[in-house]
Amino acid sequence: MPLYYFEIHDGANDIAPTTEDLADLDAARERAMGLLADLLRWSPASIWAGNDVRVEVLSTDRLLLFQLFAFASVSAAGRQLGA
Repeated sequence: MPLYYFEIHDGANDIAPTTEDLADLDAARERAMGLLADLLRWSPASIWAGNDVRVEVLSTDRLLLFQLFAFASVSAAGRQLGA
């Protein structure tokens, strides 16, 4: 099974990278989605603070395969209400 590296960024904390043996790229995509969901659960303030919230997935050779981003955008009406 190929080895995938997951680098997790929340813009505020140093988060140790994760390395996993997974069946294929689809499994790596699924795992990355789970890590991003966990990150948003663990550190919800990061996204509202405008931090760079993302999960980067690298190959065995440490080549960047893809990135998942999460961001929040507050509308003008939301800003008026203090969102």
